[in-house]
Amino acid sequence: QMSKSTGNFLTLSQAVDKFSADGMRLALADAGDTVEDANFVEAMADAGILRLYTWVEWVKEMIANRDSLRSGPANTFNDRVFASEMNAGIMKTEQNYEK
Repeated sequence: QMSKSTGNFLTLSQAVDKFSADGMRLALADAGDTVEDANFVEAMADAGILRLYTWVEWVKEMIANRDSLRSGPANTFNDRVFASEMNAGIMKTEQNYEK
């Protein structure tokens, strides 16, 4: 737990400067969702930043090598299953937003 007396207190602007806005979002989302006090863990913010960085690097690699990726019609069984799952997710999302 953060406390001014223990010296591990960060203001929101200090935390965003240290971990970035996205790193803070990930860490705060993991800080707890019960009625207890939230427990911000710096290691979680660091891990979130690392995951974001790894993902961005993967995306850059995929874009750089997009010519070597499969192309053409998506008509295999796996393609149809994937499309079906995506459509089911879209429909469920629309239903939840309407509620």
